[in-house]
Amino acid sequence: MAKLIDLMERKKMTTLICARPVEFRWGEWAVGPAWLCVRGESMAFESHRLESRRVPGHGHLQWLPNHVKLDGGSHDTVQALFRYRNDEHAMRRVYRLAGLMECITRGVCPVLRSDLLRRIYQNIMAERNALQVVWRGSVDRFLLPLYLHHGVVERLLALLKPMENLQELFSLVERETAVQFDLLCSHYVIYVPMSFARLDV
Repeated sequence: MAKLIDLMERKKMTTLICARPVEFRWGEWAVGPAWLCVRGESMAFESHRLESRRVPGHGHLQWLPNHVKLDGGSHDTVQALFRYRNDEHAMRRVYRLAGLMECITRGVCPVLRSDLLRRIYQNIMAERNALQVVWRGSVDRFLLPLYLHHGVVERLLALLKPMENLQELFSLVERETAVQFDLLCSHYVIYVPMSFARLDV
């Protein structure tokens, strides 16, 4: 019986939702934006959180990890990633779609100033419908804000500038979003509010 109680207590103490491909954890808040933080920060935070819970009568956390709030367009992106958290292929498609959205809203290149833009929109709409991903409200960014030391921030848009060929543009987006997604899987943890539980299908 003691073992059973101990197991139940351990289950209540964990925040882990899934470890792969992207590590998702429950945050301590009901609603609001998710957080993105590096693994080292998450490990220190989880250790502090468990220690806090072990102190009788102590229910709050004294510090939070260094993190980036995933609001704006990245909020909808992380919701879609969370919904497909058990399907890596679908998650990569979501991230590629976010990369395309980033290109057409913030990118500058010859392809985007030609009638080929219609083909890009058709591709985006087909993927949005297939994946049921919608970005709402005031959207500034679509890709998640990875840390500067990983060297990929704004790289997609910089490499996009000389693009004159549609296939090259699609290949670039595929390649760069795959690199970013791999970094997300290897180096980051995403904390989500309890309201994300409603996204399960």
